[in-house]
Amino acid sequence: MNKVTVANQRSAVTKMSSREIAKLTGKQHKDVLHDCRKMFDALNLQSADFSADYQDSRGRTYQEFWLDQDLTLTLMTGYSIPLRHKVAKRWRQLESGEVMPQKSASYLPEYRRARAIKMEVEAMNLALSYMPKLSDVAKQTAMARAVNDAAGMELLPLPQIEEHYHSAGEVGEMLGVSAQKIGRVANANNLKTEQYGITVMDKSAYSSKQVEAFRYNSEGIKALRYLIHGADVA
Repeated sequence: MNKVTVANQRSAVTKMSSREIAKLTGKQHKDVLHDCRKMFDALNLQSADFSADYQDSRGRTYQEFWLDQDLTLTLMTGYSIPLRHKVAKRWRQLESGEVMPQKSASYLPEYRRARAIKMEVEAMNLALSYMPKLSDVAKQTAMARAVNDAAGMELLPLPQIEEHYHSAGEVGEMLGVSAQKIGRVANANNLKTEQYGITVMDKSAYSSKQVEAFRYNSEGIKALRYLIHGADVA
């Protein structure tokens, strides 16, 4: 097995190689590879995402797969109870620290994950550069979600939001007017600033695209209430 510990010490990923599964179960490695490929197809997964190379004692290069616990246990459901027990015992020993994890000879799975994270960060930075009005909280949230999805674990924690924010529709319901009027009043009186709320990414009401949307804090709601009900503002 291979245990990868990342900068966030609360996150760790333990993996078992197809060679170790073959050794534990007494199966031919080629048969375990075949079973893995069938599982990947059934789960609509790309086998390349789990593939790595290793060399035998004669320097010949072969393929192996590295599986996390969920995939390992999924694979083992098709095996006999004694074989499933051997693998389950191995997982318990690794998680409890009774045995030392095996190391991947090529570190290819880790390299691919790191490359995917790097590409996701670069793509998100480019996307965020086109949205200068987006709040820092929204940028941090977008980046954390992108990185965590690419890593398959929580590398970046989501930012803590202490203040509650409301959409134009929610504010409109509070004040008895339409969301469109909330937007018009806010634009006319320059309320879409950090003093009165934050700009976030939200799904467009007319398509599946993500668009910038303003969320109002308590000061923003107070200002809108005054402008709509306490002053003659259309």
